[in-house]
Amino acid sequence: MPYPEKLKSNNWGMVIFNLVCLVILIGSRLIFGKQMFYNVFWIIALVFALIHFVVLLRTKNWGHSVAMFFCLFLASTFFTLSFYPHHFLRLVFAGGAFILFVLFMYVLFTKRIKWRYTEILELAAKPVKESNDGFTPRPYPAGEAKYNKESITGFAKFMIKHVIAFPFFENNRVALVIPENMFIYFLFLRRDYRKDTYLSFDFDGNISVNIAKRDYQRYKEELTFDQLCDSLGNLFKEFLGLYQKGEESKIIDRLNALRFLD
Repeated sequence: MPYPEKLKSNNWGMVIFNLVCLVILIGSRLIFGKQMFYNVFWIIALVFALIHFVVLLRTKNWGHSVAMFFCLFLASTFFTLSFYPHHFLRLVFAGGAFILFVLFMYVLFTKRIKWRYTEILELAAKPVKESNDGFTPRPYPAGEAKYNKESITGFAKFMIKHVIAFPFFENNRVALVIPENMFIYFLFLRRDYRKDTYLSFDFDGNISVNIAKRDYQRYKEELTFDQLCDSLGNLFKEFLGLYQKGEESKIIDRLNALRFLD
């Protein structure tokens, strides 16, 4: 059932990044000509292929293999156009890129590689009706749950495979980080997660929640902070329970079913 969106408009970081790439491509064509455009295009496509390769290794999510091969075939097409414009492989690479593009659109449509940052924050805020207290910079004890080290480790691997949360495996606990930009962790650009929103599951069954100030400020209202933390903890307890019962698909269904009122 649709409900009012509680987050402010999405962050434009990725949109700006894509626009910068587009401007570079257009600028290379207008300023330096067709040859430079081909070279810049295949280099950018190759960089994206390498990024998806790294993410594939970290997540084991086959959707990124589709994205990787699409970028590779696209890079090969423009590389061939640049250096071997009359070679028959140009058509082979172009045909393969088209087929992979169709598969890539399917991957995007089914949200197989979509980061779940927005859905998690929205689902956490959904039960919170009060706006009494503001942000508190401290981890919130979110109660306990029944799990062992093996099950919470498996749950964490499920979370990263479906790009829901990024796990850190520590001596006495597992931390599940919910960053807006997961690439900073996939590409080893950040190792300290304590400034991001995360949940920690220690091996005694205790759960704590930390919501980053910048994530809290993404909400349209100053939601009651303890209730928001408690709701996020309960959401992941529910997800953990579904995982332990072998009903992982219901986690994805819950995320995909999120709808907002216009």
